[in-house]
Amino acid sequence: MGKDTNDKILAIVHSDKGKFLLLKTNPKTMKVDHWYVVTGGVKEGESFEKAVAREVKEETNLKILEIIPTSTSWDYEWPKNSGIIKHEKAFLVKVKHADPNITAHEHLDWKWLDKNDFLDQIYWYGESKDNLNGLIKPLD
Repeated sequence: MGKDTNDKILAIVHSDKGKFLLLKTNPKTMKVDHWYVVTGGVKEGESFEKAVAREVKEETNLKILEIIPTSTSWDYEWPKNSGIIKHEKAFLVKVKHADPNITAHEHLDWKWLDKNDFLDQIYWYGESKDNLNGLIKPLD
């Protein structure tokens, strides 16, 4: 697989038991310290959907049942003040419920939550969580 592009994916992982997965980021390697979802870069020559499957596998090792594209995407500058614009697309990922197998390099902990606790505990860039609630609505 090629090098990273400026395309990114965000995958909201939802189990067949109706729970949402949150991952505790490792601030030493991820440069942030909060509860979040699976994210990652799209490699050269890789589709967004293939990147979602690869990242969910790498970060959780959970069995994917379905990848659901959404119409939600963002453009943002990262690192800040770098002039580099990233384009990130959001996906919903249905998985077989199990304990994820995380790596300490990226994440320190994990938890399965119901929808309300997920919405309450996820770090969502200081924005209103109304857009997040709308994003996960198809999973109701």
